[in-house]
Amino acid sequence: MKTRLDVIPHLEDLWRYGRVLTGNDSDADDLVQEALARALTMAASYDTSRPLLPWLITIVRNTFLTNASRAVATRQRMASFAEVAESALPPSQEHSAELAKVQRALTRMPAEQAEILHLVAVLGFTYSETANLLGVPAGTVMSRLSRARAALKHNLEDKEDGSSRLKIVGGRDAAY
Repeated sequence: MKTRLDVIPHLEDLWRYGRVLTGNDSDADDLVQEALARALTMAASYDTSRPLLPWLITIVRNTFLTNASRAVATRQRMASFAEVAESALPPSQEHSAELAKVQRALTRMPAEQAEILHLVAVLGFTYSETANLLGVPAGTVMSRLSRARAALKHNLEDKEDGSSRLKIVGGRDAAY
């Protein structure tokens, strides 16, 4: 019997997560497409009593890790292109400028830290859910998240001379 997976409601979250992992839109598209193809081939192994998004996120992450060396080289190349493009065309609106600062700060972070921030602060996974997705203890998630927040803050302050206005909050089970 074939299992039907309705991935449509999760496409945006998967793409954004792929964007965090790869560092650019095109590679995120490729990553999510490849991960969804894998998910379809593994659909029979999906436990329908469990939420679909964490299962899909795991497949996206595993697909990324499988292709890590290619993704790293592409990310470095795209980051250099982005820097040239940003210097040539500065953002026209204040919020665009703020988002560009955050994006630059995130690209200077290790992928492991950007990934934790995205899973907890953007997708809203709890520490426990994130730990399960990454296959690490919840304490590791909390320490990585703490280091990621500090690194992001440092990167933003580095560029803004200490005037960072961004506040990253935790997931649903954050203690602050």
